[in-house]
Order: sequence, then structure tokens, then C-alpha cells
Amino acid sequence: MSFPAFLETAWSEHTDHPQEVADRLAQSLHRVTAAVDIAPFVHLLTHVFGEHLGQWQGGVDVLESLRRTPAFDGAAEPALNRSIAALRYAGGDDTALASLSVPDRVWALAAAASALAGRVEFTRALAAFAEALRLASAGLPSGSPAVRALAVAGNNLAAALEEKTDRDAGETQAMVTAAEAGLRHWKLAGTWLEEERAEYRLARSLLHAGEPVAAMQSAGRCLELCLRNDAPAFEQFFGYAVLALAQRAAGDHDAFSASRRRAWALREQVPVEERPWCETELEELGG
Repeated sequence: MSFPAFLETAWSEHTDHPQEVADRLAQSLHRVTAAVDIAPFVHLLTHVFGEHLGQWQGGVDVLESLRRTPAFDGAAEPALNRSIAALRYAGGDDTALASLSVPDRVWALAAAASALAGRVEFTRALAAFAEALRLASAGLPSGSPAVRALAVAGNNLAAALEEKTDRDAGETQAMVTAAEAGLRHWKLAGTWLEEERAEYRLARSLLHAGEPVAAMQSAGRCLELCLRNDAPAFEQFFGYAVLALAQRAAGDHDAFSASRRRAWALREQVPVEERPWCETELEELGG
């Protein structure tokens, strides 16, 4: 099996079988035979050991061992250091970030926030993300990996908090702040697709925060991006679905009915293998 195929298989299995994938990664350092293989291996390993398993030190140990592989030439040292620092910080080591530059510190804090949110450790996740945003407010270099890390963390935090049934007022505000930060940074680090999905996420968070009018505005921007870029039915479905939900929450039942019909029509155009992703929205729309 080629290295790209190995990684693809691991990514496809890691959600359902994280421990098996983690064990496989730890035993597969010999597969890392080229310097270009290290960064994607580090990414997957950090994600699985961190967000999915909370095995912070175990992940650090495997990451450290990458330095002893023949493929390691030092080019991946910054990415390796950031990931090690993120896992150590998430594991409770408050000194883990001391040696990092500000942009790398932002990256590590954002990555730790995502991992901690995945572990339902919201107090620490929100503190890490708030500190990442504070440090980033002075500006980040163009093209810095920290920008994308903030975008990912904002989305992940907002989505996780939307699912929290006992969310308090502070967490609700933090949810919206995270979604707004995700959108802001995806505009810098992503394509129209990431921006469109971030608008969807913000609309969802605003709905959960009891702000349907603002949610409609975000849903409208989501759909504008879809239409401007000839988005597939899958993307447009979610835009119309969240718009309909916001319209219903705002009390505009005629507009809700129209958007709901449009969402249903688009769902019929979605490829069969992608339709299961639409079920939650269909249930919420009364379908």
C-alpha cells in the first residue's frame, strides 16, 4: 500500500476506530520514507491522539520518535514542534508554548482548543481559543498556518457548543464568537467553499443563540456564495435549509414554506451517497 493510500485509509477509519488507527500509526513510522510524508502524518496523528482519544503524552511520544526516522530532514521541525506543544498544552502543561513564536503559539492554542472541544472540555477549550484570538489580534504573517488553525478551531468550537444541551449564557456568546472567528479566518485561509460553509455554521450558531434575523442574513450570504460559484445541490440544500429554519424562528411562515420547498427540491438532486448527511435538516424542517 502506498503512503497516500495508507493515510487515506486511516482517515476514513479513524472516527469509528480511533484506537485501532492510533495503534497502527504508532507502529507505522517505517512507512514515512520521504520528508514530504511527515507533515500529513503529523496532522493525522495529532488529530487522532488528541481530539479522538485524549492520549496527549502518547501522541507526543510518537511525534518525538519521528525525528529518528531516516526521512526526517528538519524541514518539518516547525510543524512537529507546534503539534507537540498543542498536545502538551491540552494535556495540562502550561509551559508547553514558552519556546514558540507568537504565530506558532496561536496555532498550538487553536489546535488545542479544537482537541479539547472534541473531548467536551469546554472551559479549557474556550480559554485556549480566547488566548489564541488575543495573540492573533496584533496580526499574523500572510500565509501563516495559524490563520487556518483559527478557522478550523472556530468552526469546531461553534459546532460542538451548538450540541451542548446545558449551554449557559457565556458559552452561547462564545459559540457565536467562535463561529464569527471561523468565518473571518476562512475568508483569509480558504476558498469560497470554506467561506460558504462558515456562513452556514454562523447561521446555525445564531439560531441557537436566539438571533433568527442575524441568522437569516448569514444564511443569505451562504446562498449568495453558492449561487455565485455554481455550487452543487448538496451545498445549496444546506443554505436553503438553514434559511428556512431562521425564517420560521423569526415568524415568517410564508418565507419558511418557500425555502423549505426549495430545500426539498434540492435534496432530490443530491447524489444518493450524500443524502444521509441531509437527514438532520430534513427532520428539523418537518420532513
